[in-house]
Amino acid sequence: MRGGERAVETEIAGARALREWITGKREEHSRVFLIETGAPVAGVEEVAGSDDVVLLPEDNRTYEGPAGAVHYSGALCEVGDELFFGERGVELQDYVAAAFVQIVGPTAVRFFDASSWRVFLDDAELARRTGIFPSALIDPRVILADRSALENPGARETPSALRVSPDGRVRIGVQGEAIGSVDDLSSLLAVPLPRAAALGDIAPREVLAADLASREWIGRYLNATDLMKMLRLENGAARISGFGSFLFDDDLSDAEPLTADPFLIETADGLVLADTTTLRRQLLSPSTARVVAVTQTSSSTETAAERVARQLGTSIPEARTLCLEAVTALGVHLGRRAEHSSRMRGLEG
Repeated sequence: MRGGERAVETEIAGARALREWITGKREEHSRVFLIETGAPVAGVEEVAGSDDVVLLPEDNRTYEGPAGAVHYSGALCEVGDELFFGERGVELQDYVAAAFVQIVGPTAVRFFDASSWRVFLDDAELARRTGIFPSALIDPRVILADRSALENPGARETPSALRVSPDGRVRIGVQGEAIGSVDDLSSLLAVPLPRAAALGDIAPREVLAADLASREWIGRYLNATDLMKMLRLENGAARISGFGSFLFDDDLSDAEPLTADPFLIETADGLVLADTTTLRRQLLSPSTARVVAVTQTSSSTETAAERVARQLGTSIPEARTLCLEAVTALGVHLGRRAEHSSRMRGLEG
């Protein structure tokens, strides 16, 4: 492999590892360590394994451990900072500011204080109520930091995204909680922490947990922003069921779609079932789309069958078969029981 090709592969590997570090979502690596300029690397050298990645400043060539090492230039600490792997870079922006600045390339967006956190929650509720999403989050160039923490803040797991600062402190993720010294890294890595630790001190941990617990649909909302990116949709270009309204609503729903379930959307081309996990898209007939919509907003097969039978004018046994076929063939599931039935009383947060 020629040097130029090798450099490009290294840049791509660094960018992928950085994405995992920013979002907190493990995909290709067990752990990603970002070493700031002037930070000690010896402690990381002792613990990082072959399935980890260490991101090092360009001028730090002392690392000799088994983990993959990728060198970067720049920084990713404060608003406006930029970090580069060769010519591939990412900028760090505050969540609120991202709505007003011109996005010109890959941008990591984070909550830097309580006000940006509140704006995020307000934006999510607005999207749920009206179907209008914040422009920054549906821009394919934008990555939302600490995504893993937002999806399941209470889940406890050993740290996988770590930052080592010049004074030897170890933090979780972009600007998460400080958990100790690099000298104690081996023991720190063995202690499971709630994912909410990645959100840092923007608000007390119990407040963050309560905010997200009262909005169990946040994960679905974040997946909907992924859907908008995946399909290159702008606000108003399509109707996503569950945001603004539910398609084929009959005021008898008692559940909401599961977080990872495919999305039913109404586009200019027709009714489409789109899955942000598999990236699969499928055009549906109106009757099949109706079965999907009802199944996803029913907490039991019996409820779904009764609703489908009523809407399609079929027998309940036949409607039950249609619901089960939707689950098997289309990968949709019965919904999560909602606190409020009948369209969740207007989709209020």
